[in-house]
Amino acid sequence: MQTLNLLLEKYSLQHKQEELVKVAASSIGMKKEFVKEQEILIGSSKFGGLPDLPSHFSFPKLQERYLSFLGQVNLEEVTFYDKNNELPKTGILYFFYDVIEQPWGMEKEEKDGFKVLYFEGNSNGLKRTSYPEKTEDYSPLPVFKIEFKDIWTFPEDPKGIELDDNERERYFEFRDSNMQMVAGSENDEISSDSMHYMLGEPFNVQNDVFEEIIYYANEEKLDWDSKEIMDKSDEMVLLFQMDSDDDLEVMWGDCGMLYFCINKKDLAEKRFDRTKFTLQCS
Repeated sequence: MQTLNLLLEKYSLQHKQEELVKVAASSIGMKKEFVKEQEILIGSSKFGGLPDLPSHFSFPKLQERYLSFLGQVNLEEVTFYDKNNELPKTGILYFFYDVIEQPWGMEKEEKDGFKVLYFEGNSNGLKRTSYPEKTEDYSPLPVFKIEFKDIWTFPEDPKGIELDDNERERYFEFRDSNMQMVAGSENDEISSDSMHYMLGEPFNVQNDVFEEIIYYANEEKLDWDSKEIMDKSDEMVLLFQMDSDDDLEVMWGDCGMLYFCINKKDLAEKRFDRTKFTLQCS
């Protein structure tokens, strides 16, 4: 909260603090820590490297090409930071994506360009799994252990808060600064402004992420600003947002962002196979 207060003061928004705190969302920041992969315990949270899979899981595939492993999250490690108890208390989430073609996720033929797997057992039966094949144009992402932290994220349009033009401009600057601090600070061993986090408000690069996902999931049959889209978007949860990141050697389009989102009911019932996806870039 101290950092939040300093930013509000920096952007002359102290008089809006009470209102802004009400629209702030609790999120889980993901900070990279450089360690050798063999030093990361099997089943621990990490970006890149090789996944720790149970024997009955296989690498997801898109036609003839295997998807790339983005990272895994051990949910026991994030329980403390899940202030609203949205995530399962145990298990591991695995995130895969086609980093070569980088599908946007909006078309039917792109639905297999990403995959979220969920393993509900313990880590005893997991094995660090090599890629099924080697290709000339792909190698695993560099590996980083993930450390988690509490962060606040803010909506692009803070409903119910009156802001004049100058205040709105300062609010956007405040929001950008706050959300770009999710990866750490200048005192951390690895300093980065990549916005990797779970839950809360997506950092939209273009359209509202939830509304965009609902729009294309319904095959563009709903009007963009319709009440139905708004209502359905209110039922979406940001499962994981992954930014472009030089450390991880990934660039999503033109400095873009990956968003993995899921319906609240599907999340509560652990139906991660129903996760939706989109890519946005500037």
